[in-house]
Amino acid sequence: MFDPNGPLPPAVYWRRRVLAIGAVVLAAVLLGWGAVAMVGGAAQPRGAPPPRPPGPPVAVAADAPPPQCADPAMRVVAEVARPEFRVGERIDLSIVVTNAGDRACVRDTNRMLRELTVSTPAGKHVWSSNDCYSESTNEQPLLQPGQSVRNDVQWSGQTSTPDCGADQGRVPAGEYQVVARVAALKSSPTSFRLVAGS
Repeated sequence: MFDPNGPLPPAVYWRRRVLAIGAVVLAAVLLGWGAVAMVGGAAQPRGAPPPRPPGPPVAVAADAPPPQCADPAMRVVAEVARPEFRVGERIDLSIVVTNAGDRACVRDTNRMLRELTVSTPAGKHVWSSNDCYSESTNEQPLLQPGQSVRNDVQWSGQTSTPDCGADQGRVPAGEYQVVARVAALKSSPTSFRLVAGS
């Protein structure tokens, strides 16, 4: 196999074999180099800057708390369970606070900030839910647009004064009105009447 046979001198056959082997080796080297160049080029394009090391973690701010409800966005209403009661009956009254704005907000409805006041149509003070009352509460509901918070009060039908005077008495039959207040916001008056018992 390695001994050249043929009409030409043996040296010619040896040169041909060396050239053939060299060509095979060169082709293998070129293929290997091309494969390495392609893989390296896909990983990082020539001339591209080296990748930067990762930086420190960035703190993401938490969602901001909802704002306080502005007075123009609020609606306060005084409600009476019925338009007429008998003298001596307990009378169910309510303060209804509604977010009339277009975004969610928080409203402070602390017990000392809200009040129901009953008076005569002429404006004479008859009774208030805050007369002789000094207990504070922490009430700050989150109100979605159109959402309401309601606070119910049962009035005994007795008069009251801010100084807790001892001359309280039963309210006589007649026409009355109730106004709701939350801080500086006041409702329109809601009318009701007391009638003498049978």
